[in-house]
Amino acid sequence: MDTLLQDIRHAVRQLSQRPGFTAVVVITLALGIGANSAIFTVVNSVLLRPLTYPDPDRLVLVWERNRAAPQAINVVNPGNYLDWRDRSGSFTDLAAFGWSSLTFTGAAPENVPGRMVTPNFFRTLGTAPALGRVFTADEALPSGPAVIVLSDGLWRRRFGADPGVVGRAVSVAGGSVTVLGVMPPGFQPMPWGHEEFWVPFRLDPADRARHGRYSMVVGRLRPGVTLARAQAEMDGITSGLEREYPEFDTGWGANVVSLTDQVVGGARRGLLVALGAVAIVLLIACANVGNLMLVRADSRRREFAVRAALGASRGRLIRQWLAESLVLAGTGGVAGFLLARWGVDLLVASGQADIPRLAEVTVDARVVALTALVTLVTGIVAGLPAALGGAAWRFTSSLHAAGVRTTAGSETARFRSALAVAQISLALVLLAGAGLLVRSLHRLTAVDPGFDPSHLLTFSVELPPATYPDDPRRAAFFGELVERIRGLPGVSGAGAVSFLPLSGSGAATRFTIVGRPAPEPGHWTSADIRIVDAGYFHVMRIPLALGRGFASADRADAPPVVIINQAMARRYWPGETPIGARLQVNWTHAEATPEIVGVVGDVHARTLDADAQPMIYYPQSQEPSGGMMVVARADGPVASLTPAVRAAVRGMDPNLPVSDVATMAARVVASTSDRRYPMLLLGAFATLALLLAAVGVYGVLAYGVSLRLREFGVRIALGAREIDVVRMVLGNGLRLALLGVGGGAVGALISTRVLGRLLYDVTPTDPLTLLTVTVTLVVVALVAVAVPAWRAARTDPMTVLRSE
Repeated sequence: MDTLLQDIRHAVRQLSQRPGFTAVVVITLALGIGANSAIFTVVNSVLLRPLTYPDPDRLVLVWERNRAAPQAINVVNPGNYLDWRDRSGSFTDLAAFGWSSLTFTGAAPENVPGRMVTPNFFRTLGTAPALGRVFTADEALPSGPAVIVLSDGLWRRRFGADPGVVGRAVSVAGGSVTVLGVMPPGFQPMPWGHEEFWVPFRLDPADRARHGRYSMVVGRLRPGVTLARAQAEMDGITSGLEREYPEFDTGWGANVVSLTDQVVGGARRGLLVALGAVAIVLLIACANVGNLMLVRADSRRREFAVRAALGASRGRLIRQWLAESLVLAGTGGVAGFLLARWGVDLLVASGQADIPRLAEVTVDARVVALTALVTLVTGIVAGLPAALGGAAWRFTSSLHAAGVRTTAGSETARFRSALAVAQISLALVLLAGAGLLVRSLHRLTAVDPGFDPSHLLTFSVELPPATYPDDPRRAAFFGELVERIRGLPGVSGAGAVSFLPLSGSGAATRFTIVGRPAPEPGHWTSADIRIVDAGYFHVMRIPLALGRGFASADRADAPPVVIINQAMARRYWPGETPIGARLQVNWTHAEATPEIVGVVGDVHARTLDADAQPMIYYPQSQEPSGGMMVVARADGPVASLTPAVRAAVRGMDPNLPVSDVATMAARVVASTSDRRYPMLLLGAFATLALLLAAVGVYGVLAYGVSLRLREFGVRIALGAREIDVVRMVLGNGLRLALLGVGGGAVGALISTRVLGRLLYDVTPTDPLTLLTVTVTLVVVALVAVAVPAWRAARTDPMTVLRSE
């Protein structure tokens, strides 16, 4: 231990005498270690840390799955859920939940998202309220009282964390609800939700009617029951339901999915790609520092020759050198950890809303332990080239040789060059990945969404059923609201729709074409459903391809009509017109047969990379909805409309809040966040890798030039031109760059395949991308060696020869 402390003290003294060298190494290591620590903090919190429920590995979501459709998950029919619950033995509990919202009235009306849940929902998740209680089975019956359980956030924000709110009735639009309890702060929302309250899912256990699919199911596996066993049991149960309800359940099965996988699965690939990227950055940093250490070892040959001559063993010399490397790595690790704390805040702030668990990102003991381990390994790896590859202790036979300035041994020079080549190769791998993601996102954002998102302001208005209980009131409200907004200064048009394109939400159902044979059970035709007003297509600039749009004559008492999109027309009326055809849709009025009066252009409803699916549009006047997204097109800046539209809503009903205000352009950008966030991360790390690689190449060439100044002086004295010397140095740099590019190209062709679904309309081996990043890297490398080349060309022969 005394010897180790002595080595560390000596290392500190040596490094303090070279502050420039020490600062460069510490900064380089801090960047590499800090980037790794920051990304691992996010990966640890999002992917590795268990969900905050008791025994989260036993929690699963159970979905319905249409075997004829591409998607593996679908919402569940409540009747099917009740039969699953009664017949399954793999679960200790099986609970249902769905979407809900309430408008809290008062001085500041607020529409708050929530969930309707069955009474066993909280027991299934293993969480009890922090205050009060949850509702009972009797309170969840259709005739039960209006009760609510609050989230900790809503309780603090809306009710000032007053414990006295439990047991008290609070005002909501159309009446009041009694607060039964408050959940603890760490209680997490279910997937696809940001709920802040829970109300009873009012199911009648005696009513097993099969009408629609609109709920979700969470279950807790019994001890010892595997996911595969639960899936097998659910397969048997759904097969039985197919026989019992062939008109509804034929072709439908169940899909049991781990809750953890459901929550974080979509973010896993992007975060792991980022983790791999920062690991490459750290390797480049290690290679860079290794080169600097080799240069420092070469400059200290005389010191180590004296030590060896005085009896220092090879092992002692290696240990001394590693001590210096570990001191540098330790300092860089501390600086990197502090840098990571800032980097984590930046990563969270720049993250998208659909990256799960970002709000839970914190530095814990696992992050600290990994940072310490990375620091230790980095110190050893960065110091080994100089400790093992340096030639210092090989000169013990001649102190005179150690004191003469000569070119470094060819072995050490080759090792330094190899490290520079490795940096270029690794940088090319990252640049190729970042380039593919950039090109992919460019292709994706160039996709025509089917509408014009520019100058559009969108917002949501939810009508409480208690104050708007019937269709005429809902239709009248939105009809008047849209007219008021159309009349606002600076507004060129307005409309309303039940679900905006690219919002991630929607509705779909089965339909049949009147006059054609009904599809066989399990082979039903289906389409997305949207409710729009007469001005929606015009304000969104969705073209009318055939027929007419909705008109004021399409009143509630008029014959029912619908408009379909071109994708539906192509699929079901190829080569003919669908105008005049009638549909029977399993919607609110399943007995009606609305006539198709128009065909409009296709719109990407959910994502830009998904093909347009059949779509049926209902007029809002005939199928009113209690919740609509209003769209207004501005003549000028969109943001200036926000106060005016809020005032328009408040003028009609002061208890109605306006929520989810955003421009349509921002919604289009947000729809690509699953690709944009990994691209930003990989692009940032690729840029850092490129800079480190350029510094590494510069260092190798600059040091090589400093050792060859006598040679260059002689060449110039014998008549060599400056351009000849520049060409010689640039040639050495180009050789390193091309060797690095060759190795990096092979690595890129292999590694970019992991990008998988992050790419759109671009292959992992896209030649244009690989060529572009290769040329970029070579140009940067040549720029890096331009300074050493210029220095070599400006060598004064007389000065160099006089010094020799």
